[in-house]
Amino acid sequence: MANRRSEAVAGARERPEGPSVAEDGDATVPSGLLVFSVLIATMLGFAGSMVYSAHVGSKLDENAVSIATDASPAIEHLSAARGEVLRIQLAAVSALEHFTEGMPVDRAPFDNSLSSLHRELTAYLALPFYPDEHEHYFEVERAVHAIEGQVATLLGHLEAGEEDAAVLGLRTGLSPAASRTDKALQYLVNFNAQEQHRLGVEIPALRRHADRVGYLLAAATGLLGLLLMVLVMRAVRRYQTLLRAQNRLTEARAREVAEFGSRLESLIAASMKISETITTIDDTRKVFQTIADEGRALTNAQYSAVGVGTDPGRSFDPWVSSGMSAAAAEALGRAPRADGLLGAVIREGRLIRLADLRDHPAFRGLPAHHPPMGPFLGVPIVHDGRNVGNLYLSRTEGALPFSERDERAARLLAGFVGVSISNSRLYNEAMAAKRAREDLLATVSHDLKNPLSTIRISTHLLRRSAEPGTVNLAERIDRTAERMTRLIGDLLDASKIEAGVLGTAARPEAAAALVDSAIEIFRPMAGEKSIQLHSQAPSSLLAVVCERDLVLRVFSNLIGNAIKFSPEGSSIIVAAKPMPGEVQFSVTDSGPGIPAGHLPHVFDRYWQEKGGDRRGSGLGLYIAKGIVEAHGGRIWLESAPGRGTTMFFTLPNARRSDDARAP
Repeated sequence: MANRRSEAVAGARERPEGPSVAEDGDATVPSGLLVFSVLIATMLGFAGSMVYSAHVGSKLDENAVSIATDASPAIEHLSAARGEVLRIQLAAVSALEHFTEGMPVDRAPFDNSLSSLHRELTAYLALPFYPDEHEHYFEVERAVHAIEGQVATLLGHLEAGEEDAAVLGLRTGLSPAASRTDKALQYLVNFNAQEQHRLGVEIPALRRHADRVGYLLAAATGLLGLLLMVLVMRAVRRYQTLLRAQNRLTEARAREVAEFGSRLESLIAASMKISETITTIDDTRKVFQTIADEGRALTNAQYSAVGVGTDPGRSFDPWVSSGMSAAAAEALGRAPRADGLLGAVIREGRLIRLADLRDHPAFRGLPAHHPPMGPFLGVPIVHDGRNVGNLYLSRTEGALPFSERDERAARLLAGFVGVSISNSRLYNEAMAAKRAREDLLATVSHDLKNPLSTIRISTHLLRRSAEPGTVNLAERIDRTAERMTRLIGDLLDASKIEAGVLGTAARPEAAAALVDSAIEIFRPMAGEKSIQLHSQAPSSLLAVVCERDLVLRVFSNLIGNAIKFSPEGSSIIVAAKPMPGEVQFSVTDSGPGIPAGHLPHVFDRYWQEKGGDRRGSGLGLYIAKGIVEAHGGRIWLESAPGRGTTMFFTLPNARRSDDARAP
């Protein structure tokens, strides 16, 4: 592709230069060889001055046109492309949520965002490139291809009903690809901004150099004599006038570029603050308050407000304002309705900018006690074609009206805010679902534990009966109640692990003693199937740092599974051996083994092999993994069909723990 600035340079050279400094004034040719020589030297000086002036003017025009007409559209298209990348991520999250709710997979959001992304990149490619810019764009192309592939993979998993694979693909495939794309686009935005800055710096440098050369030429021609003084002074004045005009034009364009850069930085900062509010505060009104505050600061408005609602017969809910004192807001009473000028923004579905809000036919006056207002700017906040809110900005009566730059900044902010409001709603819904689940678990734990305790006490009393049938029935009830108690405990522990709040009261424990205790606990259960439990834990092992009861629970899950799946008359080996900084434990059985396709899922919550033993909750290995990792250890397995299974986990030894605490 051609050089990014080639077309701008050609356009600058085609424009006619300003009037020549030598067009005015007539010179009388003196007699004599000396005067003729001076005249020739003066004309040569004028000719050199004209050529240099044309060169400097052309160079200044090249830089100014390049700054004003090329880079800004490139930044706009690249920024819009970043927004489409974000929409693709949001569409993926939404698709996963719809899938879990049983709704069919909708490809339209992905197709629309990918089409918009390609459209913005095509528009960007239509612009000429800076030197070396095309090489950086290759990274964007590769990243976009990666996103398309990840989207296709994600949709394929969803359409195939593979929820776990879809979640994994979003986390490890689509999200990193989107992050790489965003970084590549951001790099190109920064690249264009840096080129703008470079050209802006060159303009005053060229002007200063031209000033120095011009003054030197003026001084030289002044020494040629009084005969040529008038002509020389005319040329100097004309030249200085041209430079001042060019200087004013350059400074004006530089101010525009600087103001745009400042607005862009403010918009990015406002967007980051709004995003931070969404992820740290679950109060929707506070999110809208942040939007109102940032909108007011971005456009230098005295007042701003954000309202949600489209029904002209009902008040906005919520309605938040910024810039108005608490007393003034309280004096106004209820929130306004989506009617009048405020409603016109919603009905027309477009931005409304007024030098005075009284000029709009839908304006119906301000309520009593309302501060006087003049300039007005209203922007509908739309996401996925639906009005999700409205941003209203105003200034005091008699203040300067909002400019096109203010309108542009407000429009960009509203576009980002539409996504932010949807994100806030999704975040709050997710937090509400999480709280509901925690409340349900807490209720189940509290309401079931007491009745189960009563049942177990009653069964112990019934077991004292002399009637064999009653004793057998009581034992069955007791085993069932005990299993329910364990299931409740598993659910609560799984919830703690997921929330990252599973705590440990760690202390040094003998590694060999832990193995022996675990074996003794399960020896009666193993004896029922004639299974032998063997220990391979040398007594010389270092102590490990752990909470004994939690680690025994890990052994309980691993040894219990080994007994359940091992054939009668087989043996199970429980071993421990030292490793650098830790002790490795293992439980090896001679069961049927685990197919390779199931290995990645054995530690997943609620996962159980299809067609296998379904008596458990599917939480045992998930909880074991959470307990081991809470101690700073690792857990994994090795298995193959027909060759049994070995479960491994590690715990830090006491010496490593002491070294970590040393200063």
